[in-house]
Amino acid sequence: MKHNKSGKKKPFFLRWWFVLLVIIVIGGVALSSKSSGEKIKWDDIVMGEMLPEPPANKGEIHFNSSEELWIDINKISEKQFDKYVSECKGYGFTVDAEKDSMSYDAYNEDGYKLSLMYSSYGEKLTIELDVPMEMGKLKWPSSKAGKKIPAPKSEKGKFEHEYDDNFFVYVGDTSKADYEDYINACMDAGFNVDYDKGDNHYYADNADGWHVSIRYEGNNIMSIDIDAPDEEETQTEKSTEKETSENEITEKTDENTLGTEFKAAMDSYESFMNEYVDFMKKYNKNPNDVSLIGDYADYVKKYAEFVDDFEKWDDEELNTAETAYYIDVQARVSKKLLEISE
Repeated sequence: MKHNKSGKKKPFFLRWWFVLLVIIVIGGVALSSKSSGEKIKWDDIVMGEMLPEPPANKGEIHFNSSEELWIDINKISEKQFDKYVSECKGYGFTVDAEKDSMSYDAYNEDGYKLSLMYSSYGEKLTIELDVPMEMGKLKWPSSKAGKKIPAPKSEKGKFEHEYDDNFFVYVGDTSKADYEDYINACMDAGFNVDYDKGDNHYYADNADGWHVSIRYEGNNIMSIDIDAPDEEETQTEKSTEKETSENEITEKTDENTLGTEFKAAMDSYESFMNEYVDFMKKYNKNPNDVSLIGDYADYVKKYAEFVDDFEKWDDEELNTAETAYYIDVQARVSKKLLEISE
């Protein structure tokens, strides 16, 4: 199923999704905080000379290559995080910088992208560094999708994927002003239905249901993602145009019908959360049990599989029956989560 690229709000789905994500992250932090982690020698970090050495040397290395760096540093205070951010600025990571109390993202002049994230709960600093994106001469597609939106000013870029009815492309040599001009061009081309515009993003549909997502990624890079409407959406629109009083009755009936896919997704969510609570109970009873760390790794894997399965469900809106079922499930899950703190 297609993801929502129109920027429409999904109040129910995202609310429980956020709860699930926070619980998983907090659980992971709780486990990792009990372990000091492996000792990290900064001289062994392949791209280490591009960054200041962190204020602590224990944590976990996820990726360490000439293409990508991703490490977690444990036992870091918020004050140390702020100081490390300042030091990274001194190393040149100041281009298109974005900062809040818990994160810092910026490029350097050579196009390397740095992402820092801090968890005050677990006193953990996550450092990610990516090499500049490789781009070549961009040939704008003559496909159905390519004809729906104007070609950008720049001819430098890279396609992540390209099909007749959808593509995702990064476009280089695009200033913030060029990005704004391109958004205006897309609006003039009809992509102004249900739009959502922010400082660095623009989501919209056109009258035929095509979806476009445009983002300013930083470092003079813009991304463009366009998708054709789902066949189901197209059929629904045609049915709506021919709607009769009989269809309105059917619509009311549908409001009281619990979707099979939705119910399966919610049941899967509830089952997963029940397993998680049982796991955390065991951990709370014996936080020194080393075997639980291995169990947690399996849990993370299950979580990834769960996310993958759930993303196949289109979550744009809930009917009356689905809303009621969501509330019931969330109430049971919330009650179950309280058992962890007892």
